[in-house]
Amino acid sequence: MAYIEPKAPGFLWGLGTISGAGTAGQCVKVAGNDVFAVNDNGNGRSFGVLAKSYRDGERVGVYCLGGVYETDQYAGTPVAGDLLVCDAATGKLKKQDGETFVVAEALSVATGVLRFKLLV
Repeated sequence: MAYIEPKAPGFLWGLGTISGAGTAGQCVKVAGNDVFAVNDNGNGRSFGVLAKSYRDGERVGVYCLGGVYETDQYAGTPVAGDLLVCDAATGKLKKQDGETFVVAEALSVATGVLRFKLLV
């Protein structure tokens, strides 16, 4: 089951809804007035990451403005120190590979869990 857990939380934004569905830990972008969507553009600006899984039209919680988090939702094989971006195919964090908009920095990766510092 997808999860994200704040270890030293930043800010939790909760004044918007989601267009489409989203899974805990996925990157989201601003899609309209107080409307978010899973970020499907690796070079696009991310607003933050989803606090839990949501269905289309639900009010969302989005972690943003820093903090340290842990999640099982990431793509590829990042290692500590890697800069992380949004994977266009999945909306999950992945190791930077040419993309320009950095979302987070990996602090540790062990047993399928990524601990990261959110930079947005």
